[in-house]
Amino acid sequence: MLIDCGHNTSTGWRPSKHLFGEGIHTVEMFVVTNCDEDHVSDLPNLRQTLRGRQVIHLMSLLRNKTISSQALKEMKKDGGMGDGIREFVSMINEYTGGPYAVDWGAMSYKVFYNEYPDHFDNSTNNLSLVIFLHCYGLHIIFPGDLEEVGWKRLLKSSAFVEELETVNVFVASHHGRESGCCEEVFQIAKPEIAIFSDAGIQYDTQNTVSWYKERCGGIEYNGEQRYVFTTRNDGKITLDARPERTFIRTA
Repeated sequence: MLIDCGHNTSTGWRPSKHLFGEGIHTVEMFVVTNCDEDHVSDLPNLRQTLRGRQVIHLMSLLRNKTISSQALKEMKKDGGMGDGIREFVSMINEYTGGPYAVDWGAMSYKVFYNEYPDHFDNSTNNLSLVIFLHCYGLHIIFPGDLEEVGWKRLLKSSAFVEELETVNVFVASHHGRESGCCEEVFQIAKPEIAIFSDAGIQYDTQNTVSWYKERCGGIEYNGEQRYVFTTRNDGKITLDARPERTFIRTA
């Protein structure tokens, strides 16, 4: 399962290069949490062909299915569409079936999203697909770029609330920006740590580190108590879920 496929302009890291380098040529399920360029910027490379064959085969697409390709093009008409979004629009038109049936073994997942155009007719952020992953003792949430009003809408679902209650690793919404913070969420979720997928100092994401820290229980890591991990400071973050324990490693 591959969740989003943005790339790092500073380091040159790309999912397409990483997967190919690991000898992975098939992705059973490609998940798009948010319909913005930074979540799909490497999609043209993932979908590239070599001698008429796809180098990496994306077998199925999991997304907010209430957003049609035409609706997405309409949303992006003012700001323009990047290459990743163009490729994603093409993929929406091609991948019309349901998710590919996969035996995930010890892992399970659930997804939720607000429907278009019932509530959020012009906000891709609040139409983010939220995916919960469970594997042994790891219970992690990827909320895309969901903002406060979108969180509150999803909180009306009892099934969504039940999933939130299990979360122990919280990937910060909207890369840790203040717009993704929602107090009501943390009246339900009691994570041990939060993870920011962020770049350099931008969008005031550093101003919310203390906010998330206050809402996490913390873990002991390398002899100190840690509450928040960021790709900006910690580099590549690996969560290794095993029956007896979940381990975290950073670069």
